[in-house]
Amino acid sequence: MAAVAAVGLVALSAPATDLAAQVTASWAPFRNAGTADGPEPARGVDAPQPVTAVPDRIVDTPVLALPVPRRLEVDLPTPMVPYGVPLETTPPPGQCGGYGSLRQVPPGVVPGAGSATVRWQADGREVVQGYRVTAVSQQLVSGEQPAPPQVTVGRRDDCGEVTASIGGLTSGVAYVFWLEELVLDADSQVTVYEQVGWSPAVVIG
Repeated sequence: MAAVAAVGLVALSAPATDLAAQVTASWAPFRNAGTADGPEPARGVDAPQPVTAVPDRIVDTPVLALPVPRRLEVDLPTPMVPYGVPLETTPPPGQCGGYGSLRQVPPGVVPGAGSATVRWQADGREVVQGYRVTAVSQQLVSGEQPAPPQVTVGRRDDCGEVTASIGGLTSGVAYVFWLEELVLDADSQVTVYEQVGWSPAVVIG
C-alpha cells in the first residue's frame, strides 16, 4: 500500500506544479496591491503638445506722400506800350474810299423806258475783275419766276464811276438792282461773284 501511495503522489506531483504556476501567474497583477509601491497607474492617452503660433510676416507698405498744393504763379508779358499812351496803328492806304476789304457799294439807279442806268464807284482792289448787275422784279407771277435780266461790266484801273445799262424791264414794275463784284481768289485762282450792294425798289417808266 505504501508503494502505491508513493506512486500516486509522484503521479499527482506534476499536475500540482503546473497549477501552482498558473495561480502564481494569475496573481501577478495583484501582488503589489496594498503595498508601498502600489499598482502602476494605467497609462492614459498622451495629451496634445501646445503649438506655438507663428505670427504673419509684417510687410512694410510705403506711404505715398501727397503733393502739397502750391499757389500758381503766372508771369504775364509786359505790354510794349507804356501806361497811359495809346497804341498807334497805321491803316493801309485807302483804295477808292475803302481799305481793300469787301465793302458796301450802294448803286444809284436812273429808270428809263423799259430800261435803267446803274452807276457806282469802282473798287480799286486788284482782285476785282469785273461787276454784274441784276434787276430783280418785285412783282410775283404764278408758276416759275422768270430769270431776272443781268448785265456784266469790266473793271476800271482807277477809282472813277462805273456805269451799266440794263434793258428788258417791264414798265410800271418795281425792281431792286443787285450789284456783285467778280473777285479772283489768290489761292485757287478761281473767280467768284460776291454781292457788295443793292438799291431800293425802283419803278421802271
